[in-house]
Amino acid sequence: MPFGQRGWKSTKSSSTTCLRCTNWIDMQELIKNHKDVDPFLLQKWERIFTLFFDRNASHNVDWSDFYLVVRRVRDIYGAESVQLSYAKKSMEALWQGLCKLADSDSDQLISLNEWVNLLKKVDIKQRTEPTWFNDYSNFMFKLFDVSDDGVLDVAEYTDGMSAYGYKTAECHEAFKIFSRVDKWTCLEKIPLETWKKLFFEAFFSIDKNAPGNHLFGKIDF
Repeated sequence: MPFGQRGWKSTKSSSTTCLRCTNWIDMQELIKNHKDVDPFLLQKWERIFTLFFDRNASHNVDWSDFYLVVRRVRDIYGAESVQLSYAKKSMEALWQGLCKLADSDSDQLISLNEWVNLLKKVDIKQRTEPTWFNDYSNFMFKLFDVSDDGVLDVAEYTDGMSAYGYKTAECHEAFKIFSRVDKWTCLEKIPLETWKKLFFEAFFSIDKNAPGNHLFGKIDF
């Protein structure tokens, strides 16, 4: 994907969820504003911001984006589900925690630049990610782990990712990539500690071969 274009679009018709990604973001401008950040990380951070946080496509994150996730959880798991109760209880705390860390102008909106400024403070080698980061990782794992057995299988992962608009085929493809142990073997279930490792890679690895890059759907940049 060449930098400097006004966003990018996947050429794969199956990857419909990626059509939103960077559609209105000038990556060259983002890279120019954050020269101290590896461009690969900026691409991943923008993608996560767009697909997982900016749910209403306003180009800022606000409380309504978090509320939309709660509504999707209700649609997928049911109005009486444990998952919905957990999402309702967790999302407000996660939103308030994110505002406290990233909302530098206190307008109750998180811009992409504020998001990048939050993440680039992390010392990757020293693992100085904020508590909020680990809270969000744990939230996603517990939300996805419907059976509450401490591991995620492909069906649970697929249901969880559908709350963020992903299709079944996309989820299965991503799971196959990040669960791979070697050339011939994939994990059938992902335990929490492996999830945490993959989650950290998804945000902070500059190794384009790291399996965690694909934790939130296969990337192709």
